[in-house]
Amino acid sequence: MTTTFENDHLNLEYTLECGQTFRWKKMPDGFYYGVAGTIFTRIRQEGRHFFFETAPQPEDYPTIAAYFGLDQDQEYLETIAALRTDPAINRAIDRYYGLRLLHQPPFETLISFILASNNNIPKVARTVQAISKRYGSSVLLDKYRGYLFPTPEQLLLATETALNEECGAEYRGKYILETTRTIVEQNLDWEHLRALNYDWAHGQLTRFPGVGRNVADCVMLFSLGKYEAFPLEGWVQQAMETYYFGGQKTTPREIHRLAAAKWGDRAGYANEFLYMYARNHLKRGK
Repeated sequence: MTTTFENDHLNLEYTLECGQTFRWKKMPDGFYYGVAGTIFTRIRQEGRHFFFETAPQPEDYPTIAAYFGLDQDQEYLETIAALRTDPAINRAIDRYYGLRLLHQPPFETLISFILASNNNIPKVARTVQAISKRYGSSVLLDKYRGYLFPTPEQLLLATETALNEECGAEYRGKYILETTRTIVEQNLDWEHLRALNYDWAHGQLTRFPGVGRNVADCVMLFSLGKYEAFPLEGWVQQAMETYYFGGQKTTPREIHRLAAAKWGDRAGYANEFLYMYARNHLKRGK
């Protein structure tokens, strides 16, 4: 059964196709099909109207609302207003208004961005799907079957060879299994990590194999609500150098320092708007 809601500040295309998630695919019927935590869902937008179905729990609006942060419209509007004082960000907001930061499951986000290191989005999406299909739980929605991302315990049933060769993780299977094993053995409390300040949470994440600053920033921004995080993907670095450093090559340290000083705890949103604008309006390496 299709359920509806209305929202003036969410754009599905910009939100689901800005590189923060690998679980969604737009089908010919206009719906995005994907996994939002513990549900498989399809969702379509017509202006301010949204239509969705979920499984295994039908009409699971609370999970949809939490995933898209629909209870944070006021915070979003305040962030947009603050960022519009920057000409480059203002231009990106005009083009991509409605881009929202998602609230994704931390474990899935961590493994996904370990996979994303030195990789491309289509390939990461295929690998995440392969891992989910092989080790996660399946859910049927209408005629489509989705696969939830495995729990840490489920993923520990994998072998490094299976992850690398059959799921497409290449050399990253070792990091994935070592990280997953540590999470299980230490009984990692994600809510405790969420409650830590940025520096402490960052330090905890970078202790895992295969997790450097960029992966840790992605996890904190896309799943732990640390909006001061500023992942330095290639397009973002190019945008920062173009708009704020006169086109000169700049070190990550200098870029992070400027982002923190300029945008503070709104740097993550600045990051995503810059990413979308640069990816679609700048030439790579120019």
